[in-house]
Amino acid sequence: MSKNEFNNAIAALLKIKFGDVRKMKPNKRFLVAIDDGHGMDTAGKRTPKFKDGRFMYENEFNRAVAELLKIKLEEYGVETIMAALGDEDISLKQRTVTANEAKADLFVSIHANAYKGVWGNHGGIETFHYYGSVKGKKAAQIIHKHLIQGTQLRDRGIKEAGFYVLKYTRMPAILVECGFMDSVTDAKLLLTGAYREECASEICSGISEYFDIENQVDWKEKYSALMKRLKELVK
Repeated sequence: MSKNEFNNAIAALLKIKFGDVRKMKPNKRFLVAIDDGHGMDTAGKRTPKFKDGRFMYENEFNRAVAELLKIKLEEYGVETIMAALGDEDISLKQRTVTANEAKADLFVSIHANAYKGVWGNHGGIETFHYYGSVKGKKAAQIIHKHLIQGTQLRDRGIKEAGFYVLKYTRMPAILVECGFMDSVTDAKLLLTGAYREECASEICSGISEYFDIENQVDWKEKYSALMKRLKELVK
């Protein structure tokens, strides 16, 4: 049996194309700066009170999603740096300095939105990039697409803005608003672990598409399966 015939037989046995087998290789290394927008004590950044008297600080949502995103990105072999650590309201300047000094490849700022601070029927997701940023726009389009498809919330679009963290970062940067804290419908979702997990998963999927990389856990499983079948063939 020739080498090509052997390779084709292996690929057929695994029910995958040989071209896909050759692509099963580690990803290029990337670094993502994750910003859990605002601190726990940032004035006004919380939901209105629910009927039971409870409320949610925006950072409760932001940080939870940021931490989940970090874990998920690491499964893709992506390195991460947190732009702000702890409960304090780290300045916007320091957040951008942290990302710039680390020479991150992408900056992702995670937020929950607000309209007037009183309960209303508005809601949805919107994603921002800096004015005229081609790479920022591309990242925003891809990540926004995944968020809308996964969460099924209202699509408020992709927008340009001059937010500090978008303007002063030296890498492509986006800011995602994952729902409204003063929307009854959105706020109930923002409180749940399932929605936070969903947002982190969709942002991660968008980042992986932007960088064109594969989940390393999946890759290792595919590789292990291939090696196992190869060993069976040569017995």
